[in-house]
Amino acid sequence: MRKITGALLLSPLLIATSCPAASWSLGAQGGLYQTPYQTRHQLRWALPYVGYDGKTWYLDGTEAGYNFINTDTLLLRAKLYYYDTLYRADTGQTPALRGLSNRNSTMMGGMTMQYTTPVGAFSATLAGDTLGVSNGVTANSAWIAMAQWGDFTLVPEAGMDFSNAQNTRYYYGISEKESVKTGLAAWRPQSSIVPYAQLAMNYAWTPLWNTWAQFTQRFYPSTISDSPMVNKNNLRELTVGMSYTF
Repeated sequence: MRKITGALLLSPLLIATSCPAASWSLGAQGGLYQTPYQTRHQLRWALPYVGYDGKTWYLDGTEAGYNFINTDTLLLRAKLYYYDTLYRADTGQTPALRGLSNRNSTMMGGMTMQYTTPVGAFSATLAGDTLGVSNGVTANSAWIAMAQWGDFTLVPEAGMDFSNAQNTRYYYGISEKESVKTGLAAWRPQSSIVPYAQLAMNYAWTPLWNTWAQFTQRFYPSTISDSPMVNKNNLRELTVGMSYTF
């Protein structure tokens, strides 16, 4: 099994282990994803992609960090990344939902440790809100595998995302004040665990040109799905991208 570069599994950094020197990548990426909230449309996004893969520092799109340990079997890194959960009240399906306050995205900062074995890599991450949006704490645990056939790489992953009560309440709770204003029932959830399954694919057309795609299925517990803001107990996400490495 080739070394798995942490959470950087769908990006050009997936193939960076074939290049001993540090490398930069430029490209574009975009996606389509469902939101658990009761909104009027799916969310679409498109961003330029910038990546840097060095022995210590790295940049992978909306994530950046520093590797304290980076060997074939053990990875320990500090990282800062964009937390993309958000709710825009003006997209709510009903007047009551449009009367709620926005829930904003934030930047999370934390640590990741990953250990690679013959049966896959085992990863754990602990992070906290750095901008004071929710003041919440999140954690992730995952099993990651990798299979390669020539220039095509397949990366299945299964894991769980944990949010403490503060983070879960900010994004899915409804305060008493909001309840009085909108008529929606108040909702004060506790911590939540969201299991997910993911499949990432990478194809290197040449040693420099690279494309990737990632499909994710998430399964929401009643702590989230029973919120008056929410009308789904599972959702799907799709990301695609292309880059040039130099």
